[in-house]
Amino acid sequence: MEFTAKKNNNASCDLTITFSPQEVETAFKKAYEGARGKVKIPGFRPGKAPLEMVEKMLGDSVMDDAANIMLNNAMSDIYAKLEHKPIRVPQFNVESFDRKAGAKAKTTYDTKPEVVLPKLKKIKIQPKEVKVSDADIQKELEGMQKSMARNTLKDEGEAVDGTDLLEIQYKFKEEGKEFPESSQVGKFQMGAPQNPPGFDSELLGMKLNEEKEFNFRYPDSFPASPESAGKNFIYHVKVTALYKVSYPEIGDDFASEVDGSANLQELKDKTKKQIEELFNGALKRKSMEEAYAEILKEAKFVIPESLIIEETDGVFHNFIHEMRLPHISLADYAKRLGKEETEVRSSFRQMAEKRIQTYLLKHKIGEEFKITLSDEEIQAGFEKEAISQSTSTESRQKEVKKQKAETFYRDKFLFDKIDEFVYGEVEKKSPKSVSTEEAEKLFSGKE
Repeated sequence: MEFTAKKNNNASCDLTITFSPQEVETAFKKAYEGARGKVKIPGFRPGKAPLEMVEKMLGDSVMDDAANIMLNNAMSDIYAKLEHKPIRVPQFNVESFDRKAGAKAKTTYDTKPEVVLPKLKKIKIQPKEVKVSDADIQKELEGMQKSMARNTLKDEGEAVDGTDLLEIQYKFKEEGKEFPESSQVGKFQMGAPQNPPGFDSELLGMKLNEEKEFNFRYPDSFPASPESAGKNFIYHVKVTALYKVSYPEIGDDFASEVDGSANLQELKDKTKKQIEELFNGALKRKSMEEAYAEILKEAKFVIPESLIIEETDGVFHNFIHEMRLPHISLADYAKRLGKEETEVRSSFRQMAEKRIQTYLLKHKIGEEFKITLSDEEIQAGFEKEAISQSTSTESRQKEVKKQKAETFYRDKFLFDKIDEFVYGEVEKKSPKSVSTEEAEKLFSGKE
């Protein structure tokens, strides 16, 4: 047996294998041996007939089996000698297969993707850090204050005030339609920011067990209920319970009740630190995204087309699953959108290429800079995962093992370490200070 392998510039390799007549004959013998147990020859139990009789009976009908045996054995023999290894079992085209002249088979197989890294220190990013204002801290304190609200049942005869909590029995209809037969019950917090503008004023002054019917027109733009925007409704409301909502005064006693802080200033300092940690962690992740985007622009990739096709299908099926859509093909999904399949596939392909490139890039950085994980770091990673899942480390590890997701989490922990390495390597300008409002716009992609 002889072989030649020629590397192509598209992450593939052309492989040609030639076999001698003796090797072809040996493959036939093995095929006959494999078929002996299935052949029925009069006078012999299955598998006990002489090989010569099996050969005479089957002739060249076992040619395909012989070719497969020969090629499988050949790949086992030459795999270690191949400079560029296949990433999946090659599919051969057998050009000739003759017991007297020998055989010849060819294939073009996919090889590992190739990545060339740019100089990480030449990559420049603009980190950002949050500047927490007194207003940000006050907003958080008021949120804590609201969570500690106390509801006191108001006396009969007292009227609805602008900050009261109501229990109501109600029904409503769009103008021109009929009321539903039964009413609904619920709670309504006066002054809540999600309330439709002007709705609260219709309830002001009502008393316990009082009923009222009124017309209400929703604003032309009302994101909380777009289907109601600009429409007129008729409401019938009865107040079944009425509570005065009171909040603790924001002071030293309030701080002690929240988390045992010695005074209000200590609670403010803790709150400021928590806001900074939350926003700066997210801003750092945003900077990492920017760093990788720049690295991806400068890096060079050679990726087998088959991998991109597989990943494109995977991205599409994940999308279908996340959107809870019925399981359909990409072609059928394109028809639903009224678009060409090539256009829709192209959008998923772009996402797939970026995912593959990012994955390969991180692995290449880890390989080139010899970044590995110790057992202690893996354990620390699971401990962190357990905290985020509010469970024990042992339980989290058992669940991961049950799901056979060990490789996924090892990659995750390794990539976290690689991210930290990359962030330390790239050139960073002096951090730019941003407000919490500006940071939130960055996170939402509005800036």
